[in-house]
Amino acid sequence: MQRDLQDSVFLAQTDTTIGFLSKNPHAINTKKGANNTKPLLREFSSFNNLPYRIPSTFRAFVRHARKKSFILPNNASFRIIKEPLHRDFLQCFQWLYSSSANPTTQSFDLDFALKQCDIIVLDKRGLFANKSSQILKIGNERMRKIR
Repeated sequence: MQRDLQDSVFLAQTDTTIGFLSKNPHAINTKKGANNTKPLLREFSSFNNLPYRIPSTFRAFVRHARKKSFILPNNASFRIIKEPLHRDFLQCFQWLYSSSANPTTQSFDLDFALKQCDIIVLDKRGLFANKSSQILKIGNERMRKIR
């Protein structure tokens, strides 16, 4: 029986740290034990796939940013992946919801992550916890650091 990839939760090394990825945000929140209404970050393989409008003041900054996540004035959050191995995986889907591979409010546990995922995606980097991305909230006229 073939699994529906739309509801599958992938465990993969992202451009920053190990994370859960899926087209279904509820699947990730359920696996993490989080509230199903918790908003998740969307990772995009390219600016061509980005459905959001970025305030013109910050377009160049966002285009050149690496390992940074952004929250827009409409509260949509996203990150454009530039790291080649992870971007190649994402190009199969164009975009995926993303969250760290740890239980909500707890630190990373590889056993938890392996038990909760449906599909493990490995590349030559392997799987390792690392510093998460910086989060910046973009307003129409200013930007502020969230994390």
